[in-house]
Amino acid sequence: MRRRFSNRKTLPRARPRCAGVTLLEMLISMTLAITLLTSLFALYYGAARGAARDEARGAANQESRMVVQRLAREFKLVGLLAPQDVNGDANDINRDVPNESWSDSIRSDFEFANTYDLVCTGDYDNDGRTETIRYRRNAGHNTVEQTVWEWSRDSLRWLPPVMKTVATHVDHMMFLYWDRDGNSIPASGYPYGSGYTLTTGERSRVTAVEIMVVTRSDRQENAHPEFLYLPDGTYWYDGYHRTVHRFLVRGRNLSLGA
Repeated sequence: MRRRFSNRKTLPRARPRCAGVTLLEMLISMTLAITLLTSLFALYYGAARGAARDEARGAANQESRMVVQRLAREFKLVGLLAPQDVNGDANDINRDVPNESWSDSIRSDFEFANTYDLVCTGDYDNDGRTETIRYRRNAGHNTVEQTVWEWSRDSLRWLPPVMKTVATHVDHMMFLYWDRDGNSIPASGYPYGSGYTLTTGERSRVTAVEIMVVTRSDRQENAHPEFLYLPDGTYWYDGYHRTVHRFLVRGRNLSLGA
């Protein structure tokens, strides 16, 4: 009796698949998760940094607008004295602020005028009292300081000075003076170097003041340094964002016939 042999091969029995994931699948999942988290963090960090930069620039721009508006409003009243102080009676103003380096015993609309320092007289806040006001920048704190002396009709003297900060984050402030014919004082414009101080005759001719104010952000935000150069030779090259305002203010009561 012949044996019959079958050509069929017996296939190996498939092992049942275990529940869960393999180590390779786990590594792939972790890699994808880390990549996704890194992308989300980079997106968030970029957005947060951009928002902080915009906020810093907005603060600098707002500071610029505030100081520009304030100076423009107050400078328009230079030479406009309170009527009670110039009406010919015994309590009229008869001298300037004493014991200052610019004092000469004569009251003037501009007591002192320099490229970086200005002292003027007028009812700058429209309160019916005459004040002498000084504007200058504090280089140590990057602020604009305003010092005010008020004339007292009762004691016939200038009251002690009151100083306050009217602007912060100010890197530079300059003044250029103009006469009624549109000529700058000095004629060369903004002087290069240490500045220019007007004489008594030049101060009497001033009818307008050009003011340049440079404000900056409170932190270095630029990836690449910015270069800024001013007419007097001052310059910066760093990561701060700066805003330059240059504006002309004409006094309402300055001597147009000078």
